[in-house]
Amino acid sequence: MCAVKPLRFRALAALLLASVMSYGQAADPSSEPTDRVIVKWRNAPNPTLIAGQMVQQLGGRLGRRLTPGRTIGGGMSVITLDRKRSGAELQAVLASLRADPDVELAEVDGRVKAQAYAPNDPIFTGGGQWYLKGEQPAGIRADAAWDVTKGGVSAATSTVVVAVIDTGARFDHPDLAGKLLPGYDFISSPAIAGDGDSWDTDASDAGDFVSAQDLLTDTFKNGDCGGGPNHDQPVNSSWHGTRVASIVAANTDNGVGMAGTGFNIRVLPLRALGKCGGFDSDVMAAMYWAAGLTLPPALLLRTDLPINSTPAQVINMSLGSSGACNSMYATAVSDVTAHGVLIVASAGNEGKVVGSPANCTGVMAVAGVRHAGTKVGYSDLGSRVSIAAPAGNCVNTLPGDPCLFQLDSATNDGATTPGNNIYTDQYLRPSYGTSFASPQAAGVAGLMKAVNPALTPAALIARIRSSARAFPTVSDTNPQPPACQSPTSAPLQDFECVCNTQVCGAGLLFAAGAVNEALRPIALAQIVGTVTANAALTLDGSRSGVAVGRSAIYQWSVVSAADGASTPVIQNATLATAGVTAPAQGTVILRLTVTDNLGASDSADVTMFVSARSGNSDSTAPPPSTDTGGGGGVLGWPQLLLLGAATALSRRRVTTRQD
Repeated sequence: MCAVKPLRFRALAALLLASVMSYGQAADPSSEPTDRVIVKWRNAPNPTLIAGQMVQQLGGRLGRRLTPGRTIGGGMSVITLDRKRSGAELQAVLASLRADPDVELAEVDGRVKAQAYAPNDPIFTGGGQWYLKGEQPAGIRADAAWDVTKGGVSAATSTVVVAVIDTGARFDHPDLAGKLLPGYDFISSPAIAGDGDSWDTDASDAGDFVSAQDLLTDTFKNGDCGGGPNHDQPVNSSWHGTRVASIVAANTDNGVGMAGTGFNIRVLPLRALGKCGGFDSDVMAAMYWAAGLTLPPALLLRTDLPINSTPAQVINMSLGSSGACNSMYATAVSDVTAHGVLIVASAGNEGKVVGSPANCTGVMAVAGVRHAGTKVGYSDLGSRVSIAAPAGNCVNTLPGDPCLFQLDSATNDGATTPGNNIYTDQYLRPSYGTSFASPQAAGVAGLMKAVNPALTPAALIARIRSSARAFPTVSDTNPQPPACQSPTSAPLQDFECVCNTQVCGAGLLFAAGAVNEALRPIALAQIVGTVTANAALTLDGSRSGVAVGRSAIYQWSVVSAADGASTPVIQNATLATAGVTAPAQGTVILRLTVTDNLGASDSADVTMFVSARSGNSDSTAPPPSTDTGGGGGVLGWPQLLLLGAATALSRRRVTTRQD
């Protein structure tokens, strides 16, 4: 993996380059010299061996001096080579590592960076949090969702946590007071961290500025860490994590500042990005810890890493790099989602195909649209996008005019170190980019979990997609922009285009519709036991659930019996856990239907198969709750809205661009 390079403005380049802090597009993984490699060990070796002995043995077999680093979960650890390499030489080292019998996977420990910037130019933007309302076509209608749930009765009592893996957060910002959990700092390089050390318990954002002196050091001079056309100028701190956290869950209804999408839900800030971004391994370690997965202190070469006592149900990652989802990210995403945690990631800001980790299977990738619902010029696109949300845009280009459609967020006015806690505005400090579209979707997912805690990551994605509003077919610009195309046929689309479901996701994020989809029950069914001829088996639907405050009715039934199978009798068919006898041969499909006391329902099927010839057997179930119809008794979202209101309880481096 490699560093992500700055995104470039196109239409407004002349206005912005002089004073905008820029970042970059992803470089080829082999182009930037590095001595850091992530290894996934084969056959889940003893964790203690991963931390030292196995690395030494591996180095001996390869004839290379290898230094063991941190273990980050998933059987993966960081290895430091004897010196930095790039290009073909680096690829040769990776090939030798991958060929070793103890190594399953090996990848460069690339750099990641926030997918947004904090421009200081007078590109005047507009406020009013239009993106949370219905005044503009792209507004997500969060205010209507709050009529159903506010994510809990209060911030102090909310059980929903959204982790924000970013630059940390300003804990002293008044609009985040009481909303931020302690979190953790996962930046392993003191030079990148800027706070004098590596991993520690302080997740506060110390500033990610890059000074002229920094640009002379080996850590930063070989990349594109600086500003200006040649990336050789100092850049100011972005306070990116504070901005993202405030869009997720700034204090709401407190009479000051701004509203957060998730209203009362809380934020777990995890610092993985610092000066010029951060490393993939730090991001992945933060992912595991955010989910509540154990990272033994001995493996991390330290003894003070606390257990995460407030695991997140949703993780927001407004960061990334171009390129495919590599094997390490795929492992981390698979582990975290299997643990029941949804990962939401910004699509990217280059007008190209969606980058990593947003393009990993199981991640909900969020593309950016303008206020009018058309794709904002800088947003990446493609088949991996799940949903589109407002990313902010300016509709004027003249100096001195306000940029009307920025996204309001909490920030700080310190150029390097922290100064005064403030908010973005229409003129000097606008927020826009897919970095700020993603936390809106994460906040909506948090509201959904508050309504129905049983919803799985797959169900959250499916229901957000099924509730999406259709993309508009016309724009407010003249002439009419072209239709968006697949990035495989039109690689660069850094201009406004009319979205479609092939490249911009299922539609426009609709908070009210998604929350009301969450009010439906979720049926989760599995067969417990080995399916063999005439075996007694358990049908387990205990992980199913209904919305908070509602009651459930369970019904198991036989959908079909084929290939010589007789129709079985289900014992306790009206309970969450039932019993059944496998057929002597053939295929039997069973269905669990969960209905709540308001008549809404959801169904899930499982299959028993016994081979007549060999006696081999199998049992299968589809991915949980990927349905969009919901079975009989489903109500439309306006009706559910009323019922819900009545029953609700009291990197690599990336940045944004402007279209």
